[in-house]
Amino acid sequence: MAMKEIDYCYHTHTYRCGHAYGTDEEYVLKAIELGYKELGFSDHMMVPGVIQNGIRGDFSLLEDYINSVLYLKEKYKDKIKIYLGFECEYSYYLQNYYKELLCKYHFDYLILGQHCYLNNNKMEFYFDGSYNQERYYRYLYDLIEGMRSGYFAYVCHPDLFVSSLVNGKQIEMCRIAHQICQVAEECHIPLEINLGGDHLPHPHPNFDFFDVAKEYNLEFIFGCDAHNPDALGKKYSDRVTKFLKRYPKLNIINRLDFKKEKQD
Repeated sequence: MAMKEIDYCYHTHTYRCGHAYGTDEEYVLKAIELGYKELGFSDHMMVPGVIQNGIRGDFSLLEDYINSVLYLKEKYKDKIKIYLGFECEYSYYLQNYYKELLCKYHFDYLILGQHCYLNNNKMEFYFDGSYNQERYYRYLYDLIEGMRSGYFAYVCHPDLFVSSLVNGKQIEMCRIAHQICQVAEECHIPLEINLGGDHLPHPHPNFDFFDVAKEYNLEFIFGCDAHNPDALGKKYSDRVTKFLKRYPKLNIINRLDFKKEKQD
């Protein structure tokens, strides 16, 4: 796959989350300018009763988010396909909410991005810069349950946990990576090759993780993780070329199959 063939982005945030910039329409116009065929908005999931300033939008913004994306979907339907989605953390306690998003609110898709876990109506981060084995395995458990739930189109930045592991934890990293990949293979759920981790100490994609992932029969999809319109056009060619040179046999897809979503 050459870089010019990446004509989509399903991992796109909006200003509502508190750490992204630009209007929704500016993302669409940038995508059209770049020749994108499909653009999926997947802002951080707004959760009823949960306030997490600077991380996700307040639940009161949900209708505005939906209406904005649907308006742009219709306005630019002759130029680009636009989809409505969310990047979500999986929680057992939110299963009815995922169903509402997909059915009642008619979201096109949800993607699974575990950053936090729900604890008494508060979102707490799994990783805080220090090593905590219990939280790593809670992350793994929640991610696995999310993959098995059937609600999600793919797994965002499955290598996120690696950048938080301290030196000397290579064996543990491999153990967690193998478990993630085994379940992804069982569930036939794609894993994202995330290109938007420049702010991390060890940016995505993490080769240690993908050295494990290449051993499995998996599908992969590139994700911009765009937090501003210009990020859609960021010069990723060197990173993608380096990645594909190292992993030439990965099964990389360039479209989501929304029919895999759980609609019941």
